[in-house]
Amino acid sequence: MKIDRLFSELVYLINRDVVTAREMADHFEVSVRTVQRDMDTLALAGIPLLSLRGAQGGYGIMKEYKLDRQLMNTHDLFFILTSLESISSTLKNKDMRTTLDKMKTLIRDYQQTEILSRKEQLHIDFSAFSIGKNSHELFSILQKSIENRTLITFGYTNNHLEMTKRVVEPMTILFKWFSWYLYGFCRLRNDFRLFRLSRMENVRPIYKYFTRRDKTVVQFMKEMDTKAEQHAMEITLRFHPSAKAHIGDYLKDGAMDTDSEGYIILKLAMPEDEWLYGMILSYGDMVEVLEPPHLKRMILEKSLQILRKYQTLKNI
Repeated sequence: MKIDRLFSELVYLINRDVVTAREMADHFEVSVRTVQRDMDTLALAGIPLLSLRGAQGGYGIMKEYKLDRQLMNTHDLFFILTSLESISSTLKNKDMRTTLDKMKTLIRDYQQTEILSRKEQLHIDFSAFSIGKNSHELFSILQKSIENRTLITFGYTNNHLEMTKRVVEPMTILFKWFSWYLYGFCRLRNDFRLFRLSRMENVRPIYKYFTRRDKTVVQFMKEMDTKAEQHAMEITLRFHPSAKAHIGDYLKDGAMDTDSEGYIILKLAMPEDEWLYGMILSYGDMVEVLEPPHLKRMILEKSLQILRKYQTLKNI
């Protein structure tokens, strides 16, 4: 809508000194002529617009033109901007960038220096949790489908390494357990599910509408936690003392003790699945499973499978 574009252009100008018509046309994906007409509209609306000619010319807003900035102090602005910038850099969402630009208009000149210095004190980077080179395209498909309430289809690999084709009513994108997930209603399973984005393949929109269901992601997560507690298995692990710093990476909720030899005894309850096996194996020879016996056998069998694979290699 034109009114939305006009407001976005106004915010864009407020955050910059002078902007050329070409730069604005590229940013808002319109023609130079459309930008020029929009500038005329803003001027007619009473916006104190500057139009500068020459090689260094362009459009700008008079410095005296200010928005009401009394609502938030420097602390508020810093935390909001830090959160928006970190998420925006991951999602590459144009609307979020516009929101970020709007927030920056609330920063007074004397607050700029303090906010810049505080960026050295707190920085949030989600790049380590990337889901691949096509992550921005995937986020875009999911966001549009959620907003428009249209179905999506994709191939999905579950925790048991089984691949199935899904048709899903997408509802929420969330970040949890060090990963990005999609929450939605799976028509294959006829139930609500969490799908890890890194395990989704060939994601495509289906232009069929659905009615959003009532269960929120918060309600679903509470139900999941309750089920996980009910099906959790009591586990006892014995770690080498040097592994103490690594235990907190994934196992910080367990009850920790030390035996007579200085080894760390960790007791915790977790569901048994491939993630659990992989997590234990990731500690290598720094960990030993004490209980339960069948988990010891499972880890032994997987370790032997790894050994047999490498025993076939010659001249290493």
